[in-house]
Amino acid sequence: MTKKILIIDDDKIFSKILRDGLIAGGEGKYEVIAAFDGEEGFDVAIHEKPDLIMLDMMMPNVTGIEFLRKYRKEESGKDTPVIVETQLSDLEKMSEGVELGVRGYIIKSDYSLDTILRQVEDILK
Repeated sequence: MTKKILIIDDDKIFSKILRDGLIAGGEGKYEVIAAFDGEEGFDVAIHEKPDLIMLDMMMPNVTGIEFLRKYRKEESGKDTPVIVETQLSDLEKMSEGVELGVRGYIIKSDYSLDTILRQVEDILK
């Protein structure tokens, strides 16, 4: 059974690299969809009910934390695992993410697809 992964990131190039890497590296295990801001991401998450969300913290209009606060109030969003995409300088701000159930982090400036795939596989077991 395929697992549905939602990427919410305003960086369309990073989203495409991540999407393509998850599809290729997951060898058919993942259906990957993308949204390019927090508002669109919220609507897609409610409609699609993903098994995992990969969430950029720094987006215009609705930040990652704002998205999480709103999404966690929804029945379908209470237990959905989230991996946060962040910059190294944002890590000190992440305690609120932990409180909102973030299960993993990706440092955007220092990521490898192998590491991301391992993290995704561990969470979706």
